[in-house]
Amino acid sequence: MADTGGPAALDALLDRARLAELVADYAHLLDWVDWDGLDALFWPDAHFDFGMFKGDLGAYREFVVALEEGYARRLHMFGLPAIRLAGDRARVDAGSVIVCRSDAPAPGIDDIFWGRYLLDAERRGGEWRLSGLVYVLNLFDRARRAADDRDGPMNFGDGLSPRHPFALRGAMTGEPR
Repeated sequence: MADTGGPAALDALLDRARLAELVADYAHLLDWVDWDGLDALFWPDAHFDFGMFKGDLGAYREFVVALEEGYARRLHMFGLPAIRLAGDRARVDAGSVIVCRSDAPAPGIDDIFWGRYLLDAERRGGEWRLSGLVYVLNLFDRARRAADDRDGPMNFGDGLSPRHPFALRGAMTGEPR
């Protein structure tokens, strides 16, 4: 039976909340192509395995920049992560659906990935960061768009970046949008 009270239980809840926040931050950084933000999520000695790519943080940055910036739009969605704590280490398993839009040739092609992110995390000096990432692909689909959806009065996700007017920077620093 799990401990439901006391300081250890509160600490475990805080650790789980921080680890879930790291998963959400990862999705946000990829969607908004905020590559500098990766340094705050991963330990410098983190390792990465996507099957077609394996490497360290520096090589991963090159890989993910080339991959994600090849799309006009991207949306990384994660299910509730399963988190297993073991002292200053944790394993996080988060199912995901990723939809990426390529606009070449118009009206575009959507790549859809269903998979899992298996993340290792470590607490060092009181700070949690990710120390490993393995991506497991369950299903991939490519759909050619029949029509261009950019007509009409919508806010589209083209050109997302940390400098975009809708970026969260205002919420983080108190700046107005």
